[in-house]
Amino acid sequence: MKVTNINNTILKELVSLNPQTANRAKKRYVNFDKWLAGEDYPTYNQLAELSKLFNIPFGYFFLKKLPEFHYPIPHYRTIQNGEFTPSEELRDTIKFAQKIQEWAKDILLEWGQQKLNFCGKFKNNFDSDKVIEELKIIFDIRENWAATTNRWRNAFNYLVHKAEEKGIIVLINGVVGNNTHRKLNVNEFRGFVLYDDIAPVVFINNNDAISAKIFTLIHEIVHILIGKSASFDLRNMQSAEDEVEKFCDKCTAEFLVPSVEIQKYYQDITNNVYEQLAKQFKVSQIVIARRLLDLNLIDKDNFYRFLQLSERKEMKKVTTKGGNFYDTEKIRLSRRFLSILKSAVENNTILYRDALLVTNLNAKTYFKLAESL
Repeated sequence: MKVTNINNTILKELVSLNPQTANRAKKRYVNFDKWLAGEDYPTYNQLAELSKLFNIPFGYFFLKKLPEFHYPIPHYRTIQNGEFTPSEELRDTIKFAQKIQEWAKDILLEWGQQKLNFCGKFKNNFDSDKVIEELKIIFDIRENWAATTNRWRNAFNYLVHKAEEKGIIVLINGVVGNNTHRKLNVNEFRGFVLYDDIAPVVFINNNDAISAKIFTLIHEIVHILIGKSASFDLRNMQSAEDEVEKFCDKCTAEFLVPSVEIQKYYQDITNNVYEQLAKQFKVSQIVIARRLLDLNLIDKDNFYRFLQLSERKEMKKVTTKGGNFYDTEKIRLSRRFLSILKSAVENNTILYRDALLVTNLNAKTYFKLAESL
């Protein structure tokens, strides 16, 4: 049965706002242009599919006007080049992360979860030394920890595990949901953080170099410590011209590459300085160069010369090799969030159909995923 009481003006607005998604809809539905013109109407099932495709509630098709999307958090850009307009992919990714956060918070509050003691702990006290000490507690690390970790990926996985262990939901993805045709642009954003003192969420763009993802994760945790939501591009691992971003950047750099340690190691290295120090501290060579500049160990000419030579190398080109679907889902949806959902279903806090709704998974896939946690 066709749904004849939809407002086709809503469809026209969606096409204008989301041209890439509209092109996919036109390829999928032969009568899509007739729906836009009001000459034909979709069936209930087709309309339900469209709501998922455009990532809007089903009921929006019956409104007089599509609600305006207001970008919900500050977006900090290293290079200011006009007004910021988020892409469809970034908008939809933030909406999905907000949905994850809302479900997690509702469940945790139902269980009596109290405020996480580190959330917003330094909102009124931008003391970098104290923030760095708090980071060491959160990540449970000792001095020179990175040098004792053999692989960059192991270092990153360790940091993610510790963050989630402390109550932070970490989402990592390189596409919108499971749609491999909607890749996230690392030049637009490396990550974002949705601050909340019950269920803080950080998102990391998985199309980035592993060293950059480590930097982004720490930067986002600093945002949680000072109680600030934000998204950012962190071009060349440098912050935007904003006091909050500069502070987060300073804390991140000092946490990952302590000034005392880098000066000590720098004196003993005779060749391949950037490469060796990057391996030592598990950060990008650009971060190493920036730290050496900060400490007056190299001058600005050398720094900018190095940037020009290394920018392409630093941006790792990620190619999808398949991999284990369930392992991918665990990082896409966060092991912490999936564990919350699993417990909520098992103790009847929510219905299993709610878990399917929020994860966009079918029953068979969800239960297999839950069993593998």
